[in-house]
Amino acid sequence: MGATASTDWNFAPKVWKDHISAYFDHKLVFGAMAVIDRTLAAQPGETINFPYFTKIGDAEEPLETEGLSVDNLSDNSFSATVKEVAKAVGIKKKAFIKSAASAERLQQEAQGQIGRVHAEKVDRDLVTEFGTAGNFVNGYTATDDLHTMNVRTLNKARIVGLGDRADEAQVCYMHSLQYLDLVNDTTAGFLKADANDPMAMVKGFVGRILGMAIVVVDTVPQNADIDGVDAYRAFIHTAEPYGVCVKVDMDVEDDYDILMREWVVAGTQWYAVKSFHAKIDAANYRTVEIITTVTP
Repeated sequence: MGATASTDWNFAPKVWKDHISAYFDHKLVFGAMAVIDRTLAAQPGETINFPYFTKIGDAEEPLETEGLSVDNLSDNSFSATVKEVAKAVGIKKKAFIKSAASAERLQQEAQGQIGRVHAEKVDRDLVTEFGTAGNFVNGYTATDDLHTMNVRTLNKARIVGLGDRADEAQVCYMHSLQYLDLVNDTTAGFLKADANDPMAMVKGFVGRILGMAIVVVDTVPQNADIDGVDAYRAFIHTAEPYGVCVKVDMDVEDDYDILMREWVVAGTQWYAVKSFHAKIDAANYRTVEIITTVTP
């Protein structure tokens, strides 16, 4: 069998962009609930605007001889700062002194890992954004170490947080230890997992309860201990709780280091995140916080 030569390296920027972008979309967890805008043209450090339509006034009850007042449907926006996420991966020339299949596998692995770490960075920024005071309403906070996650806590949090809009709750992101307490509770009911569920492709999706998708992800923030016991912050979201604006064309570049005998590929993405919680309408809560302890 002949060895694969260095000329078998096939760097096609368009292909790499598409593949990394696909991995990026697939690996988003919190980003799965985001409104994605792919028209970003601003540079890192600049401010962009997320557009939205303002709310019209209340319905009227006119008298027979009265005309209706006219509310204009107008738009507005709120600003977010553009950031840059980037990652470089090196592939040694020696790795290609193998079969062509091995070379292809190495390229796919590099593309996948770049896409994954980009998605993880955006997810971390989303957690910071919607977990910041003013970008959520508190639905439940444990007061002692016995207040662990259960179906009663979930139900209380969504009703306290959303009121008569509780049925709009679509997803709850929680820590794996909170999930363990949820399913270990004898009155928890059951989680219904359906392969046709729109959230089924989201990493960490385990099923639905109370109409909400439950997604287990350990990057939810840890809260201060309660009675010396670990506590975590889970979050319930309604539809379109936040937005992510990304540059549609990811920048992908490569170079060959002749001294190190290594190809280096770098992927760069510009993006901005923004919470929509109560931004358009002061009563339109979109994110509810739940703080519970976890069983040691």
